[in-house]
Amino acid sequence: MTKKRWLLAIIACLVAIGIWFGFYFRDVQTPKWSEESAVREAVFATGEIALIDKLYKHVWEATTWAVLGAAEDESQLYVFLNEEGNVLHRIAYNQVMPEEQLRTKWLNDHAGATIIRVMPGIFRGQPIWEVYYKEPEGAKERFKYQFYSFDQQATLIDTYTLPTKTGP
Repeated sequence: MTKKRWLLAIIACLVAIGIWFGFYFRDVQTPKWSEESAVREAVFATGEIALIDKLYKHVWEATTWAVLGAAEDESQLYVFLNEEGNVLHRIAYNQVMPEEQLRTKWLNDHAGATIIRVMPGIFRGQPIWEVYYKEPEGAKERFKYQFYSFDQQATLIDTYTLPTKTGP
């Protein structure tokens, strides 16, 4: 085979791999996209939110969704829904410590720790901020969850430390 044919064969293989990866990615992501689409429809059906800014899936005691968006009067609010799409809580944005402010406060209180994720959710039936982080503990790192009240004070409710080892 000539150089030109080799080049065409390599390009054809790369294109085929790219197309396969696109189909694979779509196949893997379709369930997530479908679930988010159903939640978006449920949120709009409640009439609470007219425009969605952020959508959070929270899994702890049960699967719930927290939605940050704008109401018809353009006021920002959080709406919490269960898996069936029923509204559990509705909280005005200005009644909650903003995520960025919570991150800053948290990092000031936890020197050396690294935040992995901050998200709203439901804990013990009440809206909360969940902070998932890792913290050095000797030569190891411990992964922990902290739950804060979903208000202007963001008071610590509880802390869970994940085990370093699992199994027998």
